[in-house]
Amino acid sequence: GIAGPLAGGARISGGIDVGTTTVRIPSSGLGGAGAVPEIIHMDEPPPVRGTRRRAGLLDREANGGGGGPEYGLDISVTAPNQVFVRGRGLDAEFGGAIKLAGTTRAVVPSGAFNLIRGRLDILGQRLVIDEATITLEGSLTPVVRIRATADADDYRISVLVTGPVTEPDIEFTSQPELPEEEVISRLLFGRGLDTLSPIQAARLALAVRTLAGRGGEGVVGNIRQGAGLADLDVTTDEEGNTQFRAGAYLSDNLYTDVTVGGGGETILNLNLDVSRSVTVKGSVSNDGDTSIGVFFERDY
Repeated sequence: GIAGPLAGGARISGGIDVGTTTVRIPSSGLGGAGAVPEIIHMDEPPPVRGTRRRAGLLDREANGGGGGPEYGLDISVTAPNQVFVRGRGLDAEFGGAIKLAGTTRAVVPSGAFNLIRGRLDILGQRLVIDEATITLEGSLTPVVRIRATADADDYRISVLVTGPVTEPDIEFTSQPELPEEEVISRLLFGRGLDTLSPIQAARLALAVRTLAGRGGEGVVGNIRQGAGLADLDVTTDEEGNTQFRAGAYLSDNLYTDVTVGGGGETILNLNLDVSRSVTVKGSVSNDGDTSIGVFFERDY
């Protein structure tokens, strides 16, 4: 409903029932992506300025936040379920309600959505989400609080994700209490710091830096760049043996990678892009196993 003068000052009120809604968390490193600052256009080319004029951005800048009349808001938004939050390993469903107040130029939302079901995949492990809320507190950027747990040996590990959905922070704790690096080690490898191999210790250090938003390329990334490879990875198998994988493009449409295990096992893979939709993949190992396949893909 609308009550009041349409030229400005009218009040819009009512209720909205929301259907399926998806909130995407950016895929950049946790804690590492800041908000986009205000953009100042210098020596703006005419085509760019014309695009911004057609989008109404120039009028908004001239009027300090948008042209046209301003209306007050008193709207209730309800979504009992099917509000999905996905990204960075999180896949969860929420339900709740919010209230939109303020004006059409400065919307002030308030309310929360609570967890219905969900899961959190982090560092290669799947955790059960015990509690989660999405809150809007005067801003259209949701604030999340998610607690997920997992058992590792005799420890109960908790992962807490908090903050704005565009830049959440992550914290690791355990019961009984352990240092954060020890908690991540037990979550990632199922063992303590004092039992890690040098390769596992390097992976742990990189995981901690990445989660803190300081990932960078690391030693492996620097070697990959120096060698001109498309991919270089160092992992461990189930027995704790070190594995190396290196990949490179032999031509624009031919990619190959080689995996060498600690026991001497070697696997060579080849991917040939015949066209935008057809790819031929083959592999051969040092014990004589071979495979080949033709794959068809089409994007719509």
